[in-house]
Amino acid sequence: MRASIVWVALVTACGGAQARSGPLDPGQVDASPSIECLPDPDVERDSLTRRMRFGWTLAEESFSVPPPAPPSDRSALNLETWSEQVLSPWLERKTHTIEAAREELDQAAEENHRQRIMGGAIVGLMYEDVARVLRNIPPPEELHDEPEIQELYQEILQSQARPFLEHARRAYSACAQNAVQPASMRHWSRFCSGRERNLPARSGITGPASGETEVEVIVD
Repeated sequence: MRASIVWVALVTACGGAQARSGPLDPGQVDASPSIECLPDPDVERDSLTRRMRFGWTLAEESFSVPPPAPPSDRSALNLETWSEQVLSPWLERKTHTIEAAREELDQAAEENHRQRIMGGAIVGLMYEDVARVLRNIPPPEELHDEPEIQELYQEILQSQARPFLEHARRAYSACAQNAVQPASMRHWSRFCSGRERNLPARSGITGPASGETEVEVIVD
């Protein structure tokens, strides 16, 4: 009897949707961040709430904003102009689409536990994507023979990417912990743990304030 009660409680917590049949894709831990990296949920997408489906669609739109290619002539002047006229507008548009998706995912996370798990993974991927672009900006050609200055330049890029990495790290960590139960979503825990492990190591930096993103909250 107790086992039945526990099973009903888990189903209710996850939204009471019909379980998906067949093998589930475990997701792509090592691929570049994209919505296609996600594991299969244990239910059909139509079983998710309207808000969750909308948040998912907005997340897909965030990945459809391609990163700008650096100029072929990578002089310091050209890179500065590119950064101001191309990269900055891209970053503003990208963060706007992420914030819109995150707002919906935050609210969807409050609707059931499954969506909290999925929201954490999606938020992690979106922020990881931005951090990857910022970390990969090439140095000016003038610095090729100046290793010390080039190292300083790279440190500046890392500092700009760091807030996005920390958001991704927290989202993945919470997803991994939230997805321990139910067993049908445990492959999401492995996915998020793997993505978090693959992020660049911290360098003594404190992350964002606890509880800043609802999808990161761990439900007891």
